[in-house]
Amino acid sequence: MGSLFIVFAVAMAAATFIENDYGSPAAYSMVYGSKWFELVLLLLALNLAGQVLIFKLLRKKKITIALFHLSFILILTGAGITRYFGWEGTMRIREGETSGECYSGRESVRYAVSDESGKILKEGSEEFVAGSASSRKFSESITTDGHDYTLRLDRTIPNATEDITTKAGGDPLISLLVVREGGEGEIVVLKDGGSANVDSLSFGFNSGSAADIQISFESGEFFMSSPVSSLGEMNMMTKEAATVEPGEKVSLKEMQVISVSNFKIVTRKMVPEGINTAAPVSVEEMVTGKNALIFEISSGMNAEQLVLWDKQSEEVSSASASLNGLKFEITYGAEIVNLPFSLKLNDFILERYPGSDSPSGYRSEVTLIDKERNAEKPYSIFMNNILKYEGYRLYQSSFDEDEKGTVLSVSRDQAGIIVTYSGYALLFLFIILSLVNRNSLFHTIRPEVWYSSLRKTAVILPVLLLISSRSQADANKFVPSREASEEFGKVLVQDQKGRTEPLFTLSNDILRKVTGSNSFEKFNSMQVFLGLYFDFENWKDIPLIKVANKNLRKQLGISGEKAAFSDLVDLEQGRYALSDKINDVYSKSPGARNKTEKEMLKLDERVNIVYMIRQGTFMKIFPLRDGSLAWGPVQEALKTAAGREDSAYLEGMMSLLPQALMDRSTADIKNITASLSEYQKRFAGYTLPASSKLKAELFYYKAGIFEKLFPFYATTGVLLIIILIIMVIRGSMKTSFIIKLLKGLLFAAFFFHTAGLGIRWYISGHSPMSNGYESLIFISWVTMLAGLIFSRKSSFTLSATAVLSGLTLMVAHLSFMDPEITNLVPVLQSYWLTLHVSIITGSYGFLGLGFILGLLTMILLSFLNGNNRERISDTIDELTIINYRSLTLGLYLLTIGTFLGAIWANESWGRYWGWDPKETWSLITIIVYSLVIHSKQIPGMKDIYTFNVLALFAFSSVLMTYFGVNFYLSGLHSYASGDPVPVPGFVYITVIALAAVSIAAYVKYTAVSKKSLKPE
Repeated sequence: MGSLFIVFAVAMAAATFIENDYGSPAAYSMVYGSKWFELVLLLLALNLAGQVLIFKLLRKKKITIALFHLSFILILTGAGITRYFGWEGTMRIREGETSGECYSGRESVRYAVSDESGKILKEGSEEFVAGSASSRKFSESITTDGHDYTLRLDRTIPNATEDITTKAGGDPLISLLVVREGGEGEIVVLKDGGSANVDSLSFGFNSGSAADIQISFESGEFFMSSPVSSLGEMNMMTKEAATVEPGEKVSLKEMQVISVSNFKIVTRKMVPEGINTAAPVSVEEMVTGKNALIFEISSGMNAEQLVLWDKQSEEVSSASASLNGLKFEITYGAEIVNLPFSLKLNDFILERYPGSDSPSGYRSEVTLIDKERNAEKPYSIFMNNILKYEGYRLYQSSFDEDEKGTVLSVSRDQAGIIVTYSGYALLFLFIILSLVNRNSLFHTIRPEVWYSSLRKTAVILPVLLLISSRSQADANKFVPSREASEEFGKVLVQDQKGRTEPLFTLSNDILRKVTGSNSFEKFNSMQVFLGLYFDFENWKDIPLIKVANKNLRKQLGISGEKAAFSDLVDLEQGRYALSDKINDVYSKSPGARNKTEKEMLKLDERVNIVYMIRQGTFMKIFPLRDGSLAWGPVQEALKTAAGREDSAYLEGMMSLLPQALMDRSTADIKNITASLSEYQKRFAGYTLPASSKLKAELFYYKAGIFEKLFPFYATTGVLLIIILIIMVIRGSMKTSFIIKLLKGLLFAAFFFHTAGLGIRWYISGHSPMSNGYESLIFISWVTMLAGLIFSRKSSFTLSATAVLSGLTLMVAHLSFMDPEITNLVPVLQSYWLTLHVSIITGSYGFLGLGFILGLLTMILLSFLNGNNRERISDTIDELTIINYRSLTLGLYLLTIGTFLGAIWANESWGRYWGWDPKETWSLITIIVYSLVIHSKQIPGMKDIYTFNVLALFAFSSVLMTYFGVNFYLSGLHSYASGDPVPVPGFVYITVIALAAVSIAAYVKYTAVSKKSLKPE
């Protein structure tokens, strides 16, 4: 069983990297959809069933364990039913149109052979996934009309575009490069009788249609004309230009440029007799390529090539060729499936957050039409609200770019869902019973289940280092008083993402991005923000822009860690210190950028933010009177003012404000704030946040709860560890006043941590688990909760979790984590967010505790000798029991959270398991920790050292699931785009250090064991 766990986990891990490099189809073909992977799953199911019989788990005392095994057998059975009998696809409908067709989720190559009369002689299909390793071996034998034919994939041309080449007996062909006004190009290949469209521009080659651009081939020469527009022509070789009136023909030559409307058309190639082919994309043509699939149909010495395209969508690609008097038509792509009903899209509705392009939600208003049952019903389909009909389930998946059409996911898998959900239910029941059953292993576990040649205490942990810095300021700069600036910070503003929030919140986010801190010198964020806005001339010379990289500071001639705006930008001369390099850096992939270049990008963003403050871009405090829900700064609001009175009010506000700030008149600022708030309420056009919520948000940002907690947790935890070590060395284990005091302080800190989470939840309107920062502060909270739960058993547990919680909060406040409160994307607007994410991230706290306890055990073993053997042995036994229970709880929570996520996915877009890297790595983590928990039953892994070292290194799977997938792999849950980002150097150092500690522990453990120590 252990070997199967390892094979299963390694296979899935490899698949996630295959997907990142070669795409989802390749990963599915090589791993997830392969027969050998199905065999592994089958063997796992058989092993689980075998253990039920071998260990006689159907007895009353073992019923909870039997439920566990049965639940996974049901889950695997449900997966098999879904794999072989389930069906899924995609449906596209435009507004006002009715469709009963959808594209299946599986791609295949289909062929049809017909004679000269059009009679189909033979047809067939073969499942095929382009881009996979197996696709290179594609070959199909076809026997018909007395001849043997072979259809095979000859080669694949990645990132290719359509092309033409000369061949005797072929059709007249023309290849055009159509360039839009923005510079993006598209290749159009037309043959006699063909047509095509590029945006609003239509093309026809003797097609008989009323196309905007007409192509004709007469007497061996190609011509172009337009019945509706004049054409501007220029020869790229001679640079000669001319204008052709509508209806007149232009004689075409290669590399000729034709201008029409907002398009430029370049004649790439023209052949009187030729065939379609494919060629790699030319960089100069600025077009987006696709993978070209070059198939060959052969019989004896005769062969013809066919070019098909991997469009990676629902579209199909087809081509035909003639051989031995027969016509071979080949099609690649998803199959079209006819549903027993139709849907009419009455309206597609996309809602956005006020003043933003970010969708807050979208839905399809449809009418279901079933002619057989004479049924016609209206439905509303949106995220987390599905249409169920006759075993089919339709989900809101996406929408067309022009927002005039919808994309729906369609699935049919009733049996698979019932069996799988039954497995989930049994699994959850087992977990509950194992926790409440006082006779379960979770409650009765004893140290004796692990072999140990030792059988009290020393603990060592690294100390947290905190770094702070200061900078000098120019005394001449304008700085409003703290009271006045904080009062004006209560004014609402609409941020760049459409969230309506206090100006204090926005200034806090801006200052953190610019300086890397929530304050600058002795000034709060509002003082700095208003100073830059109203007195940029003096503030531009203040070094406040963070430049973290030493090499970059040297290149720019900056002595300190911060640069002034004027050090980098000369507005009068139009000089920007990064202008010569920044474009080159942006053009590189993330993986190709070095540390200096990465910091250059961050510096460029900070400089632009400061410039935007100067321009007033962020001062979007006035609702625009143009019928939209957008807000803008005063200069933008004046353009939409409702009249002279409105204009006078806007101008008056912005003239009164700086004067009141200079006078440091808090009373005047209060009047201005009250007036602006009333103006915003009258003209916002939507409900503004409640006063209580605004007060809570201001308190949250001013209090800085989480910034203060991480040094407190770490410092208190380290102090507690040191005191406990001293007590153990002295042989006194009586709880002292200082121990009680430190534990009481940690309890109080946990209370404030809980309050901070609650306030953030109240402010944002959703559970604080929607991004990396929020999940980390929640993981830190659960880690402390785990420590408090087990603190009755051992004070070491509480001290260790305090340090781990502090480190987790410290990571949450590193530069790559953004603590900004944001709006939710539509799919996350569900109660499943709270349920699924809280349980998943909660599990990380308990698994993290297991990591810390494993590390403590390794350190204890490293200091092992004959004199302290008994004391260390007793302590290791104590820590191992706590570790086992903590890992068990973590595994339970992770399992529940993962499968609740599967249910959420099924209710949102119709697939409860899609092998996305995040869910795959969650499953890998479940497998890894299952192996750790069961290691006590595996020969060669039954000793206490092995369990703890496994608990130590198993946490790497959690880190991969959380950080690795989010930042290194592509997928639904990812924050990256799949480009390889270099692994930070400290990761290698940490791995080496942990390995060194583990090896030292093993050496001491085996050495002491050999000194006549026998197992108990």
